[in-house]
Amino acid sequence: MNIKNVGFTLIEVMVALAVVAIGLLATLNAANQETKSAIMSQNKMTAFWLMKNKITKIRINEPWPTTQQKKDSVKIFEQQWYWQSTGEKTANPLIRKVTVKFSQSVAETESDPILEQTIYLGKPK
Repeated sequence: MNIKNVGFTLIEVMVALAVVAIGLLATLNAANQETKSAIMSQNKMTAFWLMKNKITKIRINEPWPTTQQKKDSVKIFEQQWYWQSTGEKTANPLIRKVTVKFSQSVAETESDPILEQTIYLGKPK
């Protein structure tokens, strides 16, 4: 038996380790993307329910909203959320447009909110 023919060469071992390392990096990258997607989905769902609550409060408490911009924050699930509502006049004086935005930072509320919705309210009689 010849000792030179037993086992793997150094190059074969290094190639095998490189293949395993690339596979592990791909797996970690996929897990990272899944985590980011889950967090984004959770944030959108939280913003959706906060939006529904805010719109309901506007409809109940402000049957005829002003054209002033309102801002505030709310804490839920140990996260701080910022909202902004803006009322606008429309071509019909009996209808008011209200835009509500939610984000996780004050700066994003202005430029890139997580969720934004516009509703139209009629003037109560």
